Amino acid sequence: MIKKVAYSILVLCSFLFSLESDIIKTLEDYNDAFVTEDYKNIPYFFDFPVSFNLKDKSVIAGNKLKLRLIYKKLRGGLPENYSYSKWENFNIQVLDNTLAIVDASFSRYDNDDTIIYSGNGFYTLRKIDNKWKIYSLTPYDNIIKTTD
Repeated sequence: MIKKVAYSILVLCSFLFSLESDIIKTLEDYNDAFVTEDYKNIPYFFDFPVSFNLKDKSVIAGNKLKLRLIYKKLRGGLPENYSYSKWENFNIQVLDNTLAIVDASFSRYDNDDTIIYSGNGFYTLRKIDNKWKIYSLTPYDNIIKTTD
């Protein structure tokens, strides 16, 4: 009986690790497309409609063209000395085998490898046709902790 329980736990952990690895790979590839301004392929990482939940409003991209315009504006607003972005940390919550929420932190670097910005975001992903796709993104600066 103990062997069956241990085996079941091992299989479940392996399954969750596989899902998390796939999610991280998706986010790494998405970041590569962002850094290289690959507007043609950025929509590949999203499931439409996509919701960008900002502090003062939500922006919905209902199609590839709108998403490309959002990313061109975002990239155009970065400092001239922006060189690349790097993920710093992922906290992945797999809700089921087709839905996950990722609390991610990242940094943007200049040409001298100095951090020019650090931020966080909640990325909500769903698995479609065996690929993880972002359908909601909520950037944030910090989380206010409350006590009961």
